[in-house]
Amino acid sequence: MNQTTALSLACWLTMFAPLLAQGERFAPPVMLQAGNKVAGKGRLYPSPVAYDFDHDGRIDVVIGDLRGYLTVARRRADNTFAAEERVQDVDGKRLDFNNW
Repeated sequence: MNQTTALSLACWLTMFAPLLAQGERFAPPVMLQAGNKVAGKGRLYPSPVAYDFDHDGRIDVVIGDLRGYLTVARRRADNTFAAEERVQDVDGKRLDFNNW
């Protein structure tokens, strides 16, 4: 092992060893309920993002999928999420990105 490699390894261990020693840092994943269903269930690679979709001051969840469809689960006043609804364009047609 040359000096550069040894120095790189020492720096890496100095920075990341404490993190490795702490073990798990995250809680187990949970399924997000939207209405009475699991959000994104049955879709190909659902990808959620937090965004205030309707500008009411509450963070909603917008979910895209591999097929290019978007849905939104709006946060209600009681901090639960309403059932997912399709995102529509200005003409009322389902917004579709055709597999991005």
